[in-house]
Amino acid sequence: MTRFIEDDLRATFISIADVLIPAYENLPVASEVDVGGPILDRILSLRDDIRDSFFRGLRAAAGKSPDVAARELNEQDPTALATIGLVAAAAYYMDPRVKQLIGYPGQARYEIDPAAQPDYLLDNILQPVIDRGPIYRPTPK
Repeated sequence: MTRFIEDDLRATFISIADVLIPAYENLPVASEVDVGGPILDRILSLRDDIRDSFFRGLRAAAGKSPDVAARELNEQDPTALATIGLVAAAAYYMDPRVKQLIGYPGQARYEIDPAAQPDYLLDNILQPVIDRGPIYRPTPK
């Protein structure tokens, strides 16, 4: 796999990810699940649209303590911080250990019977709307 990020910026990302995703109860801090490893390169390979703001934020944060960097990014470039947070969260929640700890089994396929009556019709929750009839405002011409 192609490496999309240099080691110094990767280290900056990991340190900011630890600020954004600290350890909580039984959940590990971001760096404990290798958010800066191969999954980071995979995410960056799939999302061309976020690379500019991601790298802009990391370059602005380079050499600063992660707390200060996150605070400054939040004030000066919230888009970059949000992008770093998005990537950190994606990498974190794709980790099998985190999935297991939060009880997320992953995407599952459910068979749907197209002939079966939908649940929302079985419990009569829509009946008041059906009884009321259509209500709308005509759009101006």
